[in-house]
Amino acid sequence: MEKNLFREVYKQVCGLALKDCPPSSLSGLLHGYLSVYSMVRVYPWLEDEYGSLWDIHDRIREIARIIQELLKDKDLPVDTRAGYVVDLMDAYQLYSDLNFLNTALDAAYDILTPWGSDKIVLPCCTPNICRLLCSCYYFTGEMENGILAGSLIFEALGSIRDLGRQGLMAWWDTFCFYEDVVGAMELPEPERERLAEERVRLAVSVKQEEEEMIERFVLSTRDDLELFGRVFCILARREFAIHDKLYGKKE
Repeated sequence: MEKNLFREVYKQVCGLALKDCPPSSLSGLLHGYLSVYSMVRVYPWLEDEYGSLWDIHDRIREIARIIQELLKDKDLPVDTRAGYVVDLMDAYQLYSDLNFLNTALDAAYDILTPWGSDKIVLPCCTPNICRLLCSCYYFTGEMENGILAGSLIFEALGSIRDLGRQGLMAWWDTFCFYEDVVGAMELPEPERERLAEERVRLAVSVKQEEEEMIERFVLSTRDDLELFGRVFCILARREFAIHDKLYGKKE
């Protein structure tokens, strides 16, 4: 059933006029397409089902260009702007346009370093700011970014029960992003163990919230494009995982 739902959602996503989509939907759409691109690249026969790599690549580029334009507005809330920066950096890793990376890095340090200062000052302690620090660490290798990201991760873990559903989902993605980009090996042993334990515990709640989100989407009129994008991202990630389980190399 979920596979059929993903095919249906993917067909609808491919028919969207991206320039008319609300900004709040772009991150979900981008990361959904990134999962589809990776899936088709690893399993080329899926082009028959999901389109050519070039077509998927072109959609990702289109979303990235829209995000690049949004970043020009320096009056955006800092958390929103930080999210756009990270999304543009994610797109750059597939579509290697240096203009994307330069735009993102300029905006990142505009957010993280006050005018006239050469020191990082965190404007807030949100998941997007943590992801921004991780991305800056990845692209610049500056350890301070990784250290600050780690401190935000453990501050969030200490209050995770008070964050509510939306907070949990946002921080869960950030925990995964931190481990992928900075790497848990950068952490002291006790903190590394705690992060691993918390991820196992939280995975159950995250899966439940995703299922409820998908159910809301199925029962909806599907005109909420932010929810549409988030569900597309979840389903695309799951579809890739299914193919990995079926066809991935066995060690």
